[in-house]
Amino acid sequence: MKYICPICGYKDLDEPAYDKYGDGSYDICSCCKFQFGYDDDVEVEEGVFMEIPETHKIYRLNWIKEGAPVFNTEYYPKKFQLNGKVKKEYLIEQLKNINIDYYNINK
Repeated sequence: MKYICPICGYKDLDEPAYDKYGDGSYDICSCCKFQFGYDDDVEVEEGVFMEIPETHKIYRLNWIKEGAPVFNTEYYPKKFQLNGKVKKEYLIEQLKNINIDYYNINK
C-alpha cells in the first residue's frame, strides 16, 4: 500500500506521513523532499511551535515558487518530470490528491 504526501500530493510514500498520534514517520518524500517529523518541527519562539498544517502550507508554497524541484529524480516517474522539476500539468493534478487548487494556492 502506498500513501499520499500531504505537502505535494505525490502518491508513493511507503508509510503514512504521520501515525495515529500525529508523530512524523521521518520518511522523506521523493518528490518534494519534506521530512515528516523534522521539517514540520518549527519553533516560532521559545517553546512555541508552528501548527503542522501551517508548516505544510509554507513549505508547499516555497517548493512551488522554486519550480517544484523533484528531490529524488530516480524514484519519481520520468514522464512527470522536466529538467528535474514536476511538469506543471502534472503538478496541477498531483495537488488535487490533497485537495489543493494550484490556481488558488495562496488561499
